[in-house]
Amino acid sequence: MAENNRLIAGLEPRVVIENEIMFFDSLKDVQIASPELPTKMEYNAIIHCRKGRVLLELGGNQQFQIRAGQLLLVPANKLMQPMMVSTDVDAGALLVSERLLKKVLGPQIDIWNRAMYLHETYVIDTHRWSDALHSQERSVFLGGELKLFREFVLSFLRIYLLIICEELLRLQVDMKTDGDSMSDRERSLFNQFLDLLHHEPQKRQQVNYYAERLCITPKYLSTLCRNVSGKSPMRWITDSVMEDCYQLLHSTNLTVKEISIRLGFPNSSFFGQYFREQAGMTPLEYRNKYKNEF
Repeated sequence: MAENNRLIAGLEPRVVIENEIMFFDSLKDVQIASPELPTKMEYNAIIHCRKGRVLLELGGNQQFQIRAGQLLLVPANKLMQPMMVSTDVDAGALLVSERLLKKVLGPQIDIWNRAMYLHETYVIDTHRWSDALHSQERSVFLGGELKLFREFVLSFLRIYLLIICEELLRLQVDMKTDGDSMSDRERSLFNQFLDLLHHEPQKRQQVNYYAERLCITPKYLSTLCRNVSGKSPMRWITDSVMEDCYQLLHSTNLTVKEISIRLGFPNSSFFGQYFREQAGMTPLEYRNKYKNEF
């Protein structure tokens, strides 16, 4: 597993299947002040709090707390910073690669994507199914001696994800958008746009840059994004750029000039102005604020 994909510094997963499924049975030994964090994982994370509380920061500027009986869902490539765990915490985490998530969920991947990218539904209550499901979780993921272990895990994973999707559907009933009436092709194009954006090292590009790679016009991409998500493609681009800014300011010692070069800004002055317009402070003020708080 790549170093920057570790959920918790110094904590190894109990189960690894072809680097596509990773199960962490306990997060008790979390090291909050880790030089490896915050991080953008190439995995979708499902963090289950069985007891106590866990507080994390997502995206560089949003804080979420999960309590006993709740799940925190973190989409792949989302900046994540563990901030606090209570002394009595009992929590585990499941990491699933993007490829496997799409394969296991099939057409239901749209439910996950809509919850993560359109409604930003990251915390859900497990309710009535939690005890029954999670009483089996450890048995399944720690049953490595089983001859059909991989098949057991994949079958359990599909049930687990479908139950989560069922809960996400229930939550989305009161959060309908214009995107509910979009065609499969339009949703597919929107998801392709997000994939391009996540994997582009220098995300601060014009809308026509992404439109050309999708073989559509900038106008159509703008209409598509607004109809599906209520946000313009430039807003999606800016939010993704800022996550990269937050990560580099959080977790590296790169200078502002070095960060501006890495992210494709023409100079550090332009970068500083851009960052201040979005964050309400300079890059150095943000870095100092983070160090003082954590």
